[in-house]
Amino acid sequence: MKDFCIIGSGISGATIANILSKKYSLDVYDKARGVGGGRSSNKKFNKKESFDHGVQYISPKSAPFKRFINNLITKKIVKTWQGKHIFLNTNKKKDKKHLKIIGNKGNNSISKYLLKNINCTFNSELIKISNKDNVWELDLSDGTKRFIFKNQKINFY
Repeated sequence: MKDFCIIGSGISGATIANILSKKYSLDVYDKARGVGGGRSSNKKFNKKESFDHGVQYISPKSAPFKRFINNLITKKIVKTWQGKHIFLNTNKKKDKKHLKIIGNKGNNSISKYLLKNINCTFNSELIKISNKDNVWELDLSDGTKRFIFKNQKINFY
């Protein structure tokens, strides 16, 4: 029986899964075909090309998030984006000078890195959650059921 289930493999789901996996057993489920969620997905166009959709870039502002991003830059998971925005609305001000981060191999790079040693199931949309005898049951769109998640509380601080 697993301790936790994370629904979604975007940056938020990947972050909490990564943190919890250091102390607990867990699985990640996502209805998409791969890591990243709707906001940081990367779609393959052909064998050598792909494109991002969702988030254009990440701009870390807090000190802890900047440290996290700097670590990912060192590991070549992400890089700074040197591009320029073109505003179609002529009333818009020029692009602000702030740090803009993109994934080295697509904007799902952060989620891929955080989930690299975690069991993930894709193409599995969650259609129902129920609790029986203090065990959570998931019904997935492919017709399978999972009875593997305990009822428990945790404190992060």
